[in-house]
Amino acid sequence: MENTIFIKKPLEIKDNIPLFSVDKYWGKSPESVLLSGLKIIDEQGWKEFNRYYAGKLDFTDDQSRADWRFNVPVDKNFMVLDTGAGMGRITLPLAKVVKRVVAFDASLSRMQFLQRRLKEEGLNNVDLLVADFFDLPLADASFDLIVMNGVLEWVGKTNFFKDPQAAQLASLKICLRLLKPGGYLYIGIENRWALSYLRGFDHSGLRYTGYMPRFLASWYCQLRGRGKYDTYTYSRSGYEKLITQAGFTKENIQFFLPYPGYNVPRIVVPYGNLNILQYLIVYLMSARGQKRKLIQFLARFDIFLWLYRLLFFSFNIIIKK
Repeated sequence: MENTIFIKKPLEIKDNIPLFSVDKYWGKSPESVLLSGLKIIDEQGWKEFNRYYAGKLDFTDDQSRADWRFNVPVDKNFMVLDTGAGMGRITLPLAKVVKRVVAFDASLSRMQFLQRRLKEEGLNNVDLLVADFFDLPLADASFDLIVMNGVLEWVGKTNFFKDPQAAQLASLKICLRLLKPGGYLYIGIENRWALSYLRGFDHSGLRYTGYMPRFLASWYCQLRGRGKYDTYTYSRSGYEKLITQAGFTKENIQFFLPYPGYNVPRIVVPYGNLNILQYLIVYLMSARGQKRKLIQFLARFDIFLWLYRLLFFSFNIIIKK
């Protein structure tokens, strides 16, 4: 560890990973499945793990998960903070091109998995922590880049704040404080008005809650036994307002449209460039089906492109301090 950026002592250390908060597991699969996987890695190796667990856990070896980074002037001297790092889909590709990554998560077992992935990749420039976003043991102005990939929508589940939006605002203020002057915050997150939510589930696990007024969504979630609605997403203008309220400058906020989504940014389109968006829809998206062909025809008109980007699935947001 580069101790100059750590301002607290851990509660305890397990498996050489310091715990600064109580271990709280979350994940696609039960923790017992992940723990069994860790045992197989330790006793039989990665080949056997991949044979038994392919597709069962929410991890990937796809390095393109961090391709949004090409819109940030990342260099070999960067200090990076990966928030909610999970199983390393962002940590690993960044660790290969920067000086150091501090990766934290609420779950010890997920950090133990990432620890083994780093060892397998031969990477020794990553500090792993178990920590809570709202009680980080990190010094101000320590990072050139902070990553919030699929994190901002979930911070409202904290016990530190009753209001989810207040929690989101506080998390952004924490990032502003931890960034060096001229540093960058990256946010990967869904669009509240994404057209795809007409046929899919919101973060609440229910349909259409993202479209509802917050009070109505909370009432509906509680009626359905899901607790209060606390996974807020926003439109482009909504994110801009939230980010500026946290203290960032509006002129330093850049929005991008990642295709097919922020977690798999195969193609990243600047929000204001309708020509690139048109090229994506007409020439790069699949033309299968009559609906898709109609969309490709309509994409030849600017008014359609303007509407289409308002309903795009997700955003990459890059903010300079």
